[in-house]
Amino acid sequence: MNCIILDDEPAAVAILERYIQKVPDFQHLQSFHSPTEALGFIKQQAVELVFLDIQMPDLLGTDLAKLLPKETQVIFTTAFSDYAVEGFSLRAVDYLLKPISFPRFLEACNRALENRTQRNSTNEYFFVKDGHDWIKTIWNDILFIQSDGNLLYIHEKDRKVITRMPLKDIIHQLPVGQFTRVHKSYIVSFTAIKRIERHQLHVQNAIIPIASSYRETLEKHFGLK
Repeated sequence: MNCIILDDEPAAVAILERYIQKVPDFQHLQSFHSPTEALGFIKQQAVELVFLDIQMPDLLGTDLAKLLPKETQVIFTTAFSDYAVEGFSLRAVDYLLKPISFPRFLEACNRALENRTQRNSTNEYFFVKDGHDWIKTIWNDILFIQSDGNLLYIHEKDRKVITRMPLKDIIHQLPVGQFTRVHKSYIVSFTAIKRIERHQLHVQNAIIPIASSYRETLEKHFGLK
């Protein structure tokens, strides 16, 4: 499960980063001290889980949580218990009070993993519009998605589906952890990648460019760093 940390306290970030390294099923993408920077990152990259501080100077974590895609899970981390009721009303996975012990952290992580398993088991496909028709697309059949303006080309194992939709609108419908953005115009399935080169990757017979801003996430996923 990929995740980010948003907390304006460097010491708190360091503790969470250390804890995440101890959980084999978790991949730390990046840490942020600024809510606006974190939101910008989430708009470009599908994020499964945010460890989110509540008391921050510019924007409360509870307010930021309302701006996140519905597929992104949240674990609140705070030194104040006053926000617990509001935190759970926002469908947070858990609410961790600082100082956070590792056993309590691990319990919250397990809840997030269970939520993902339940979600992925019920969402195996979606429909996209092609002219006047609706085409059923199965997640596991998708190799990569290419954007050209407001047109999307969904390349599957045995066909190509074309639909009118900006890339940003489909990014948060995809099962997180199964796909990643590698370029402003491309999303790829992790399992479809056959070869990773310096500036491009191979998916079946296609060669897809890799933008430098997305390369680190790709390398982390495959343990190449």
